[in-house]
Amino acid sequence: MRSDSSLASPSKAQLWAGLSVFEKRLIGAFIVLKVALLVWIPLTGDEAYFIWWGQNPAWGHYDHPPAVGWVNAVLSQLGDHLYVYRGFAFAASVLMSWLLYRLLVFVPQDNHSGVGHATAKRAFYVALAFFVSPVSLMFVINANDTVLALFAMLGFYFFARALHSSSLWPVLWGGLFLGLAFLSKYFAAFMLAGLLVFSVVYARRYGWKRPLVMALIVLAFVAENLWFNWTHCWNNVLFNFFSRTRDSEIDLTNTAVLIAMLIAMLSPKGVYDWVKEKAYRSFAKSEQAWLQPLVLYAALPLLLVLLVVSLSNPVGLHWPLLSIPILYLLYAGLSSARLKGLLVFNGVSSLLIAAVLLGLLPFVERVVSPAQQHQVALYLQTEQVCEQLPQQTLFTLDYSSQSTLAYYCGNDDIHVFMSRSKYGREDDKLTDFKALDGTDLTLFVTSQKDLKKIEPFFESLNVTALKPLKSGDASVIYYLVTGQKFNYAYYREKILEPVYEKYYTGPAWLPQGNCGFKAKYGLE
Repeated sequence: MRSDSSLASPSKAQLWAGLSVFEKRLIGAFIVLKVALLVWIPLTGDEAYFIWWGQNPAWGHYDHPPAVGWVNAVLSQLGDHLYVYRGFAFAASVLMSWLLYRLLVFVPQDNHSGVGHATAKRAFYVALAFFVSPVSLMFVINANDTVLALFAMLGFYFFARALHSSSLWPVLWGGLFLGLAFLSKYFAAFMLAGLLVFSVVYARRYGWKRPLVMALIVLAFVAENLWFNWTHCWNNVLFNFFSRTRDSEIDLTNTAVLIAMLIAMLSPKGVYDWVKEKAYRSFAKSEQAWLQPLVLYAALPLLLVLLVVSLSNPVGLHWPLLSIPILYLLYAGLSSARLKGLLVFNGVSSLLIAAVLLGLLPFVERVVSPAQQHQVALYLQTEQVCEQLPQQTLFTLDYSSQSTLAYYCGNDDIHVFMSRSKYGREDDKLTDFKALDGTDLTLFVTSQKDLKKIEPFFESLNVTALKPLKSGDASVIYYLVTGQKFNYAYYREKILEPVYEKYYTGPAWLPQGNCGFKAKYGLE
């Protein structure tokens, strides 16, 4: 029985008016600093890589499924500017916060009267606590993890609503966004598996028809990705499940780091208060009790898998990002006083982190090691580099500089040469080194030591040093190299064959489909 159900649900304006002056100023300061980070953090290599995907939309890409490329393709129609792409990331954090609030004020058994003031107030504080959290601060970079977290949250929201709705629309939207989450990154598969198990376990309570329709929609997205992989050398499968797991060994330090990372992402104060107050008990007795098992089934499978992975591999900070916003729903079991404290703790933590990052930005070139200054200058002074580069076919030695230069220089004809990396091999589809045999190639080289590495692939090199750039206390020199008479046969032996063996050759049990890389170069 609800203690506050007789009260009309307050509007969001009333809830905002109920915040203290300090809380409002804290939220305002967070927004200002987050926008400052959005504006002043230099374009990252991965960010540029995904923007490049958006300018070459496809049914799939080498590293990951294609959703982030599709999103960036749409955003580019609004304006091909970094602020447009990052504005989407900022909007994603706002939308996820709003979805948290909407879920917590939804009461299935009393759909029309709404919730009372106390419940709405707790929901509002949960949403704000997430919005000003350090995790939300991460949403200034628009990468595939941003798209994954947003689509996963939207899919979770509509899945939850579909369980209690007679309308078909939440079912269709739920299936669509859960499918897009899968096409954002394979991590979504663990959430989908959890929701499937939830649907089976609670079939008597919620029925099976609506989850089944959503599952069928998701399977259409899965089928698309399987088709892409079958016709493209199983790129996504090999990259995510084979190339990235080589050279693994047991190291419990990784597990300790993961646990600490999860506590930090969920907020140390939030975790402490949740355990101390036994918030899971009060949550189970609240109007939102129906959400608790759904949250656990959706969020925990990925975290359990990452825990196993951490036994032998480091886990990236962004890997658990899908589960964190969903787990924030459990904080609704905290008292209003604890939630106010969580809002302040998260907000102050984010302000300190943002202030440190903004304070370090002008000194990045001074604090990095001399060995890295040549690479840092490329990202901090890209426009000065572009002024010295011709608008013609160019090659760089890694995908990060290739996509960064393509974005800033406005040159879509920049490609990758001599890369043996497992990362960023999308350009393999756009280049045909066999057709370049005997021709002259122009390369952008960031380090003098790399000149020796590219020398064997040409009859001779014509090296031009570009105008030096100031990086900290050092002077950085880049090179424009004309490689004369490219030796394809040698390049095939030293680069293409090892790359094919490592990254394009799957286990025998995978069905053999089309592989453009193999066919293009006649590899066996």
